[in-house]
Amino acid sequence: MHITHAIPVYAPAWQFGGPVLSVSRLCEGLAAQGHYVKVITTNAGLPDLPSEQLGQPIQRNGVEVTYFPVDQASGTIHSRALNNALPTVLQGADLLHLSAIWQPLGIPIQREAWRLKIPVLHSLRGALGPYSRKRGWWKKIPYYFLQERPWLQRAAGLHVTTRQEQRELIGLGLHAPRHLLPNPIDLESLGPNPERGREFRAQLEIDPDSPLMLICGRQHHKKGLDLLPSVLSRMQSQPWQLLLVGSDEDGSGDALVTALRNAGLGGRVHSLGTQPAAALSAIYNAADLLLLPSRHENFGNVVIEALACGCAVAISEHTGVAEDLLDSAPPGFGAVLPRRSKAWATWLASWLSAPRRAGASGAEWASEHYSIPSISNRALEVYRNILQNSSDQSFLE
Repeated sequence: MHITHAIPVYAPAWQFGGPVLSVSRLCEGLAAQGHYVKVITTNAGLPDLPSEQLGQPIQRNGVEVTYFPVDQASGTIHSRALNNALPTVLQGADLLHLSAIWQPLGIPIQREAWRLKIPVLHSLRGALGPYSRKRGWWKKIPYYFLQERPWLQRAAGLHVTTRQEQRELIGLGLHAPRHLLPNPIDLESLGPNPERGREFRAQLEIDPDSPLMLICGRQHHKKGLDLLPSVLSRMQSQPWQLLLVGSDEDGSGDALVTALRNAGLGGRVHSLGTQPAAALSAIYNAADLLLLPSRHENFGNVVIEALACGCAVAISEHTGVAEDLLDSAPPGFGAVLPRRSKAWATWLASWLSAPRRAGASGAEWASEHYSIPSISNRALEVYRNILQNSSDQSFLE
């Protein structure tokens, strides 16, 4: 199968967040199974990419990637070079898998795919969820109806990563079929490793017997960290520690640390900032409980990564993978909680009285449901379904 993926930014531009990680993992997983995978993207966020590589296909982990130069180094991503090359780079594709909601670059890509009669599967990745729509709504509403929606109506399919995301499309008037495909998680370097966890605690001088809670990932208003000071301040009599890992994007992390310090809990908090991927296994193995009280989380990669290392999780009900956990995760995975201080305080007090990690059963569940090979196989099923349904050109009507 010849699959072309299009995304405005691609690996190794990790600073752009989860979609870059998820798309690159999926492409590499498909290529590992022998399929021809081509990626068209830009050099946004990659200023050190050699100029002679721009506009030319290069191999990255088995995937043919063409990085086109952006027209400007900052702001909205545009690339005249990519637009001009579309008639050539899209030729021969059986299917186009696009990730470009709210990105003007996606419109000419869809237009050319339409002209070439290539079916398009558009990944939404939470961009049409209520949290995203409300941010800058005065710009997004007209753009959605004038630009995004007409092309979404012509898509052969809409890719959602969770049932939560699928429900969030209700009322938007979109008619294309929905295809549920979770994010692939790179689990090769993740797994239960108690010794590695103990070594990491020793490096940070954290008591090996104290329950260690973890906040991992970008710190932003969306993550709901402002719920935690009132919750944790009620737990002063219990000997917990808190580790923050990730970048503070809008002051949410600093606000949390300051509030805990004002409550006399500053000595329990450890902040590391962003860590390399190679350090994640040690971090998750050192922690006992991941905290994710998000206002909205389209999927929740860190939840699966933590479970893969046997770390329990406490997440808000607005996290995409919450339903999967409630449906099939083994007992002891942690909890899915409403975003209310009382609910979190009650559950956390109970957990701290007898701290328990998710252990091997949580790790096995994560591997079975979210590994790259597993999700790549599911993606192929989605692609074949789209191609079969599009064989009569009905998606062009």
